[in-house]
Amino acid sequence: MELNTFQKQKIKFTFDFFLDYNKDGAIQWDDFQEMIKRYKEVNKGSLSDADYKLMLASLKDEWKDLKALAHVNEDHPVHANEDHGARVHANEDHGARVSANEDHGARVHANEDHGASVSFDAYLAMWEKTLATCQSVSDLPTWCQKMIPILFKGMDVSGDGIVDLEEFGNYCKNFQLDCEDVPAVYDVITDGGKVTFDMNRYKDLYFRLLTSPSADAGNALMGKKP
Repeated sequence: MELNTFQKQKIKFTFDFFLDYNKDGAIQWDDFQEMIKRYKEVNKGSLSDADYKLMLASLKDEWKDLKALAHVNEDHPVHANEDHGARVHANEDHGARVSANEDHGARVHANEDHGASVSFDAYLAMWEKTLATCQSVSDLPTWCQKMIPILFKGMDVSGDGIVDLEEFGNYCKNFQLDCEDVPAVYDVITDGGKVTFDMNRYKDLYFRLLTSPSADAGNALMGKKP
């Protein structure tokens, strides 16, 4: 499935902002561990030890899928030679590293201790393959479905099942989202107060954020109005 420019921009935002913590242009397993560390720092205790164990398990499954699905763009299979624009580098600390040009997918290799580095092209290839068959939240990978309630609980600090304006504002602040008008964005989320920002609403927005071909309410989870 060829995603349009807007969809690719959203995936790039996720890659840059939430995953590539060391800003080296690639994802390593260490980046996922940093994600958990960051959640522990900002969620004010709303997640339990069991939640973090589930988050870790889900991230391990995502990492496994990423390596399995993103290593080759099916339309443009890549081999490690100069003709296809892919170069493979290895070092003792991080195993295999892959870089690719924009026209071709990327092949990733890993050692047993998660020693892989995955480029944005590879990450994008995974989502293009994944979203090609997604019609609803239930079609998302299992690891993704398991992460949704954890991400919601990270926002719902009070634990009452509803993210209010203050909690949403703290979420934007804690994760340093570039949200210029928190009340206006929250108004989009709640459709002017007609919809409660509960787990069901979060699922809807999350799915729309992943799949919508144009700007809509799903953008609000990035702190943006449509």
